[in-house]
Amino acid sequence: MIYIVSLQYSPVFKSLCYALGNQLKKEGYDIKYLFSSHYEWMLSNEITEEIVYIGSSKDLKSIFLDSINYENRKKVKEVLLKDKPNQVYFHNIHPFFNNYIMKIVKKYGGNVIQHFHEPYVEDKSVYGGIHRYWLYLFEYIQQKILDKTDIAVLSSNEALSLFERRYANYRVKKIKIPLMYEDLGTNFTKNLGNRKYINFVGPPVPAKNPEKFLEIVEYFNKNSLKAEFLLISRAKIKHKKYYDLDNLKIFHQEKISDELIGNLMKKSIMTVTPYKTARQSSVVSMAYMYGTPALAINISGLNEVVEHQRTGYIIDQDADMDKWIVGINFIDKNFETLSKNSRNFFVENFSELNWPRYFNEVFNVKKR
Repeated sequence: MIYIVSLQYSPVFKSLCYALGNQLKKEGYDIKYLFSSHYEWMLSNEITEEIVYIGSSKDLKSIFLDSINYENRKKVKEVLLKDKPNQVYFHNIHPFFNNYIMKIVKKYGGNVIQHFHEPYVEDKSVYGGIHRYWLYLFEYIQQKILDKTDIAVLSSNEALSLFERRYANYRVKKIKIPLMYEDLGTNFTKNLGNRKYINFVGPPVPAKNPEKFLEIVEYFNKNSLKAEFLLISRAKIKHKKYYDLDNLKIFHQEKISDELIGNLMKKSIMTVTPYKTARQSSVVSMAYMYGTPALAINISGLNEVVEHQRTGYIIDQDADMDKWIVGINFIDKNFETLSKNSRNFFVENFSELNWPRYFNEVFNVKKR
């Protein structure tokens, strides 16, 4: 049996975990999911016997409370020792649960696979606020987890390079595997001509550089240029400046379903990713699923997945506003070609159908 684990809630990981689980089952493996209870609203139509909910971690406070809850530890131990999974695949990091589960699994001889999405951030100041200091602790926790990891999975060349720099003394086996998703965009060509938005997927935190997106919106508004902008966020947008522009629509909803985010992408001409830092981009991958090209800044992690003038348009970091307008106009003018290229890029790289090519290297256990 293989356990797929995400005990710290973040909605995108539902699709990542199920992409892996779906393909493992097709290949004949027994699987089970260990999830934070916050995923429950997303999983009402899934096979309940395959899911075990442990704790309710989604932020620092709930992580701490889950970590000191004895009942959570008891449940984890009972489930693990009952099934004794051969392999445990952690798709993200919970500061307490990952380490606790690893200890139990290693004791009875199981193997541990850890997916490192954020192995190392060199310039932590781009995150702003308290988050930059949390990153130091997070990297220390990852270092402790590495002591019990058999295989480290990285999603991009940038992630792999940063991992090797930060954890140079660890000789753990490393495998580069792109982030792969359930494919929910097979009918992306429906109403292809009815798209109108230039979107930004939030929340508008400093590392995502929402100021640049807002600058673009303000430029269009000031110069009476025709375009409609959309900011999508699970977190509430509090700053008044986002509501003062009549060409910007704010969509805020705490629980945005896969279907809803897909419908918003299918109404968009492009997604804008002017990020200050990135190891990979779930936003770009999700956009490609629905045939939505990306207008991206030229940094490592993004320029690996955005092919200039083929699946989107890449802008240099110091480019003035005129260059951003050129990029927007290029995507708008060539949308149908870029849309099809983006969708093809997703199918060839990020669709769950690509997972089996890595199974022999990652899951060295017998099928049922």
